[in-house]
Amino acid sequence: MRRLVLCLPLCLLLNSCSSSTSEEVSIEALPLAKVKDDGRALPKEEAMVTLARTDPVAFLENCVRRYKREVKGYRCLLVKQERRKGKLLPTEEVICDFREEPFSVRMDWRKGAGEAARVLYVKGENNDKLVIVGSGWRSLAGTITRDPAGADVRESTRYLPTEFGVQMGSLRTLASWQAAKKRGDLQVHYLGEKKIKEVGDRVCWVLKRDGYKGPEDGGVLESTFYVDKETWQQVGSVLKGKEGKLIGSYYFRDVQLNPKFDADTFSRERLKKKG
Repeated sequence: MRRLVLCLPLCLLLNSCSSSTSEEVSIEALPLAKVKDDGRALPKEEAMVTLARTDPVAFLENCVRRYKREVKGYRCLLVKQERRKGKLLPTEEVICDFREEPFSVRMDWRKGAGEAARVLYVKGENNDKLVIVGSGWRSLAGTITRDPAGADVRESTRYLPTEFGVQMGSLRTLASWQAAKKRGDLQVHYLGEKKIKEVGDRVCWVLKRDGYKGPEDGGVLESTFYVDKETWQQVGSVLKGKEGKLIGSYYFRDVQLNPKFDADTFSRERLKKKG
């Protein structure tokens, strides 16, 4: 039994694989954006709204600066849905614990788990491997490890565990906006402030990008971003492709910034335990 579990491909452990003909465009990720922080005071709220309307790149750069200054980690519920190999998969709900230093993420599936119950990645620990506990009878294997950037992981999810997080999402968005601005084809529309139920009725600044020169990030041709008005963090994103088909939606809700984690929160032993 143990041998059987260990031989299961990671695409089964992390999510359901699909044999459908792929409709996706290969993701050729841009390098993450880099934002310099000169230590100056951040803009006031009114100035941020003006930037959202007139200079979305500067708007998002300030969001990143504030994150770097204030956020060391968080606990949240990630609600995501992705299209893989042409098939829209069920919605997943994942309780996540995250810290910046060292880069650490623990993910506990509450809904839509597929074959994995829990996943852990801590940079520099566990031989820099992804540690996994399977769901149901698969948990009999205890913890198993995989290359977090391996082909089987890439097959199972759009973004690797090493690319997890609110900040990573903002840096990916910023990189694509900067590249489009440099080309002269960036079109981002500020849609105002809205209460977004998907992130727990938080009031967000909403920005929508369209007019893509060509598909990006695996076929994206339209994207909408939700930035929490209070914290300035990108807590939601919806990516669409041809004919408005959903490619991926990602919502970070019930976010607790800078919680006090237990000493063993990101340990392999703790991962074996539910909750």
